[in-house]
Amino acid sequence: MKNRVVFLAILSLVSLNAVYAQLSGVGFRPMATFSTYKLSKDLNDIHDSYLRLGGGGALFAEFNLGSRFTFQPEIVYVQRGANLKSESRLSWNGQHFGYPRDYQVKEIRRQETLHYLDIPLMFEKNFGGGGLGAYVAFGPAISIAVANGFGREEIDVVHLDLEGKQSAFTDRKEYTIEMGRGRYDDYRKGDLSVNLGAGIVLILDSGEIGLDVRYTHGLRNIDISGIKNRTLSVGLSYMYYF
Repeated sequence: MKNRVVFLAILSLVSLNAVYAQLSGVGFRPMATFSTYKLSKDLNDIHDSYLRLGGGGALFAEFNLGSRFTFQPEIVYVQRGANLKSESRLSWNGQHFGYPRDYQVKEIRRQETLHYLDIPLMFEKNFGGGGLGAYVAFGPAISIAVANGFGREEIDVVHLDLEGKQSAFTDRKEYTIEMGRGRYDDYRKGDLSVNLGAGIVLILDSGEIGLDVRYTHGLRNIDISGIKNRTLSVGLSYMYYF
């Protein structure tokens, strides 16, 4: 509830500023994403979370606030998710996974991809001059899942064959991650985040080309076990000046 009140206050402030601000340009930004999950303590004792490569793209507008400050609202499609791997010190009785009693599950690997539409509200401080500039940025964002997620699971299993020798195989399956608000959905559809950004820009006669780096820090648990989104993105942007 506290987070929602803060976000509503920020949105109200942004709306007032936008009325008096001057639109200076519009642009787009294709990007690569490197995402992972922040796991709860219980999950972290069982799994490790690693970066997963994805992609996305943004449309944005820039408003001049004066004193080299700008306000940049965006609409962003972004892929999130993670690569998950069970701790190497752990193993499980195969019966828990539908295998015979004498089977052992030695490792579990999952690759998950989530699809979000983000609305970041970024405040930027600009530096430099002439043909080269730079900026730092900060702002909140609201995220909504635009589709169910996709997952791929691999399970390594060992057992003794008829000759008493150890045998191993890997089971693979794909699964859908249900995104929604219901009690039976896998992950929550909505998220809130804080965004930090920085970049360098090459200033042209009618616009600018920029190299942008953005970190998105998810604030909400997206499932009941305590998973949070973490995303680093690198993009190449172009903005047309008005």
